[in-house]
Amino acid sequence: MTELWYEENKSNEFIQDYLTYGNGSSNGIEAENVIVLLSNFNVNAFGGDGSFEPNSTETNWKWILIRDDKDDKWRVDDWGY
Repeated sequence: MTELWYEENKSNEFIQDYLTYGNGSSNGIEAENVIVLLSNFNVNAFGGDGSFEPNSTETNWKWILIRDDKDDKWRVDDWGY
């Protein structure tokens, strides 16, 4: 991973998509318990897990984190584009 960041406006857009079309549409999670981070990373010569182009760079990869309530720890629920 070469970069990991949070952009509030983008995160809010992605959260709405997650709640409408993603896991959030069925798991009952509230918007305030979802956050989306973005990252860039380099892929090795083997293509990572085999699903990436070898020796490439992936950009704006989403990490969707959720928690059950404000007192719980965040956990990764989904990732990708």
